[in-house]
Amino acid sequence: MPKWGACWGMAQVASFLHPERKADQDVGHREAYIIYCQIDHVGVVESADPDVFIYAVQEVLHILLSERDSVLASLSGQPPDVYSSLLAAAFRMRELTVQQRCAFWSSGYEDDRVRLVEVMRRCQLPSDSSEFRPLPHIQRLRRELQSAREEQVRRLHHLAQSGQLDKDMRKKLHEIRAA
Repeated sequence: MPKWGACWGMAQVASFLHPERKADQDVGHREAYIIYCQIDHVGVVESADPDVFIYAVQEVLHILLSERDSVLASLSGQPPDVYSSLLAAAFRMRELTVQQRCAFWSSGYEDDRVRLVEVMRRCQLPSDSSEFRPLPHIQRLRRELQSAREEQVRRLHHLAQSGQLDKDMRKKLHEIRAA
């Protein structure tokens, strides 16, 4: 990728995103914002659903092009090739994701590239392989869900101890465990 391709923050892309989600909306700026927050992580392998990644990159392309003057103003004082590199990288990211039907990335150096290739290899193995690993975005989602469920269980147990509920309901709530 071009040198500045993952520097969405330098272009202040997030200032044009509105990550609040409407109740009936499954995909929106929230997904682009999440990728925006991850795209420049050095030494960390990230991933996303390929269709979500394509959506996010296309949204960034739209911002870079439709808000060109504002983006260029935010890049004043930066090397002159940052804007063109952002555009070139976005088009290349989109092209690779469409071709390969996967979206993995990492920023950094040669060791980071090697780690990225290894993670991609392990994610593509059969799930019964001892080397198999779920996609990074699936691992992250599972961790977040586990944490959220544990917090729910704590709140339900706290409610059971509040004295507001009858004995049978307290018992049912105390039987709930985080899975």
